[in-house]
Amino acid sequence: MSKYISAIKSLLTLTVFTIFTGCQKSDNTEGNPDVSSEPKAKIALLTGDKQQGIYGDDLPNDLELAISVPAGKTVGQYYIRFGMIQGNGTIADYGHDNPINVAPNGKLRVRWRLGCDNPVQKLKAYVYAYSLSYSTNEITAIPEDSVYVQASGTKPSGWGRSCGCGVPDIYNSNIITHDNKTLYLASRELYSSTDNGINWTKVAGVPKWSEVRGVQFNSKGWMYVLTKNDGIFFSKDLRNWQAINNGILDMRDPTAFMVKDDVLMVSFYFDGPYLTQDNGGFWQKLLVSRNSQRFMFFNQHPDGTLYLFDDWDTFFKSKDMGKTWQSLQLDNNYYSSGPSGFAIGPDGNLFIGSGDATIAQLSPTTLKGTSKRYYEWNGSTQSVSDIQFYNNDVFYLVSSTPKPGIYSLNNGWGRVELDFPKTIVSYFRKSDGGFLLQSHDGLYYRN
Repeated sequence: MSKYISAIKSLLTLTVFTIFTGCQKSDNTEGNPDVSSEPKAKIALLTGDKQQGIYGDDLPNDLELAISVPAGKTVGQYYIRFGMIQGNGTIADYGHDNPINVAPNGKLRVRWRLGCDNPVQKLKAYVYAYSLSYSTNEITAIPEDSVYVQASGTKPSGWGRSCGCGVPDIYNSNIITHDNKTLYLASRELYSSTDNGINWTKVAGVPKWSEVRGVQFNSKGWMYVLTKNDGIFFSKDLRNWQAINNGILDMRDPTAFMVKDDVLMVSFYFDGPYLTQDNGGFWQKLLVSRNSQRFMFFNQHPDGTLYLFDDWDTFFKSKDMGKTWQSLQLDNNYYSSGPSGFAIGPDGNLFIGSGDATIAQLSPTTLKGTSKRYYEWNGSTQSVSDIQFYNNDVFYLVSSTPKPGIYSLNNGWGRVELDFPKTIVSYFRKSDGGFLLQSHDGLYYRN
């Protein structure tokens, strides 16, 4: 009897084992083949490890990597990606984005621009096969091999390039703050900085907008974001966002944007201008001039008067919230060659920058005042832009003249000597009086 029971137990054990091992094999092979035994590509670092550099700068020498591929495969079937393990630096290979294709000889040279947030920085280079990354069943690509690279960085002496925001758009970017603690940068995406513009991170939790073209606050601290094709969004807490585009017909390519507490204005390349007095509940299209299609440089005077320029360089004002508009004639010594900057000072005076490198300070009542012209013939278009007010002074950017740079009114209309060796395309004046300077290759702070 005991032998019979023992035989039954052995049979049951064998049956259960067969069932479970049979299920396990099916799970591994059906629809998800095991390819771990297939030959893999290999990646190696040839030169460039353990270099020393300056925060925000390229390392002295390129990183050189090479991949070897299995028999029967070609280099063109693989690509390389880079991931920052420690530090907020970036990788570039002279004009191409990440991922990067490898040269036919299997080698690749890239630049590593160090971050600004850690003295010890690390990255990892991965090699992938194209066939896996483009699979139709949405399986996440798995690298076939990887290699670590390490570098050390030190803070710059003088001007240093900011990190985390790439190279800001020189035509469509701006920096603002509401509390003088956190700075916000609009440049294709929305970034923030809590260390006076040295390090930037993408603002989390924002909708998947098209390119960000501008950002502004009202006095309550509500943020308004202008996008390339999706109109305007606002948030009271930077977590919950609401689109406010009711009444706008064509939201492509904005040309002007203004946020005040009681009135907002916006205009687009093919449509506008629009005004709302109920926080975007409804936008009313304004009729400024039958000869104009595009509008720019919106502003509102403390007395409520609205100002703007049209695409014929005509200056307009409205004293009835956009119902009617009056064109304004300015003397040639104040303005003669297209608007390049416009701001209203704390004292209510109008400051107009124009394309002949002229800045004018005018009374809103008489349209008379003073002006300074910086134009010197050198075959280039010259302008005054970025008119800003700080500590009872007026700052502005003079561009493309023999002596370009930031100038100020209290400096005798003279240039502010910043010892910055590159071309300044825009700037931001921080609450502590320091500058953030944007050039063609990045945003800079003074250490």
